[in-house]
Amino acid sequence: MSRDELGFLDSPINGLGIIRARTLLGNLRLWDIPRSEQALQMVIQEIGVSPIPALYILIDDRSEKKVYIGQSEDISARLTSHLKSADPKIKNWQRALILNDGRNASQSDLNDENIRLTLENYLVSLFKLNRYQVVTAVTRQPSLSSLEAIIVAAFRQEINILLSNKGRISRFLSGKRDDEFYLDKVRKILSRKGYQVDQWGEKYAMVNGKPVIIRPGSLKQKGWQVTFRGSKSLAQLKKGEGTLLMPRGQIVYLPLQEIADFIRDIDPQAFERDTLDIFIRFEEEQLWLVYKNGQKDITPTIFPYSEKKEI
Repeated sequence: MSRDELGFLDSPINGLGIIRARTLLGNLRLWDIPRSEQALQMVIQEIGVSPIPALYILIDDRSEKKVYIGQSEDISARLTSHLKSADPKIKNWQRALILNDGRNASQSDLNDENIRLTLENYLVSLFKLNRYQVVTAVTRQPSLSSLEAIIVAAFRQEINILLSNKGRISRFLSGKRDDEFYLDKVRKILSRKGYQVDQWGEKYAMVNGKPVIIRPGSLKQKGWQVTFRGSKSLAQLKKGEGTLLMPRGQIVYLPLQEIADFIRDIDPQAFERDTLDIFIRFEEEQLWLVYKNGQKDITPTIFPYSEKKEI
């Protein structure tokens, strides 16, 4: 669903200085509130019974667009703490943005800490891209199940809508990071970087005397799907000989041994089948290898990672 289809609605500022906004066909709600305990408690009462999980952004517009980004399973307790004893990094914040799906912990998708942490990291990257002084760092990146990844993707789209319509962001992280390169360009890049291209084809190559499987992938919900089957690509993967080259983004150059070890960790019987599907998922600052419900950060395998290793 596109951003236009999701739509946007906000309300005029009320007597307590609260501005409410939401996506029309999505789930996410935004409350833009002043630094006021009364305003915070009104928002909590609107959502329902506490505890309420949410993401939040503290804003100090008087200090070079400074923001503090966080998440909590109990937004009332967390923001009350910021009201009474603000973090020194943003002690003069004036307004807070609260993001929640309008439900308390018993029903909210944001009750899942993995989802909150992933979205918190997304917000940090998003505000940095829009030239804010972000005084919080990216936290740990949790592994997501397939369902969690779908929920995160939907929320990220709604976050873009809400924050852009509120005038807080104008640049987006959902750009063309996974655009495909033409193979002749990939070959030239390899050669320029000092690789010896011995053979070059549409699906297979020999680089520095070792086999390379070339796959652009097919876009699915989990990411770009790469299928290994039969006596050539699957056998090569099973042995862990060579490299997968995906001509997308900054060019993915991933050792097959790394893929095979990851698959075996999740499913020791995987190679008893005659077909295996993996997925490569591009995010703004990270690259993920996905197999079944497991995922692995493979960001370093973005080219020219392989210059540091034998291939």
